[in-house]
Amino acid sequence: MIRATRALVALTALVVFSLAGCAAEPSGTSTTPPPSLSPEPSLSPEPSVTPSETPSAPPVTANLPTDCDEVGTAATRAATVDGMNLQGDGTGFVRPVPPGATLALGCDWIVGDATGFLLLISETDAAAATAYLPTLTSLGWTCGDATGGNGDLCTITTPNSQYPVDAVETIVSRGDVWIYSSASNIDGTALLADLENSIWGP
Repeated sequence: MIRATRALVALTALVVFSLAGCAAEPSGTSTTPPPSLSPEPSLSPEPSVTPSETPSAPPVTANLPTDCDEVGTAATRAATVDGMNLQGDGTGFVRPVPPGATLALGCDWIVGDATGFLLLISETDAAAATAYLPTLTSLGWTCGDATGGNGDLCTITTPNSQYPVDAVETIVSRGDVWIYSSASNIDGTALLADLENSIWGP
């Protein structure tokens, strides 16, 4: 009887030991490593966009004539000064001009006693020309924008003291160029317009 009891105790202990070996491990003690997390791809900063600068317009180059036979076009010269005598190069004429201006070309065409066309083209400082313009208005000149708004145009009409004709005096100021003209007993408008086109372009 005692031997049977010991055998039963041993069998019971073996069963308990076997069940203990099959027990589930407590939660949180798993030895399986967690899956590795891939790092998020780094975001490259967007390239800064630099606004493109609008190129400034190049300054207009003045192509001054160097000879009185090059003034205007052949057609306007034929309609205005052809048949006149070229009397001088404009040296010594005292006409409205900004301080410090230099005469680049002077042409003095005359025929008879009361018909003529005087042209004086000078190079000057643009700021000096702008500052001088109010002097013209104080002397009775009428000033406004030149053709196309490029520069300034001033005019005055003066009677001839000896003959019943008027002299139309015109000044065109643009940048560093100052043009003076005086047309007596003729219309010099077309010649002056062609001169402007030849200097600065249409």
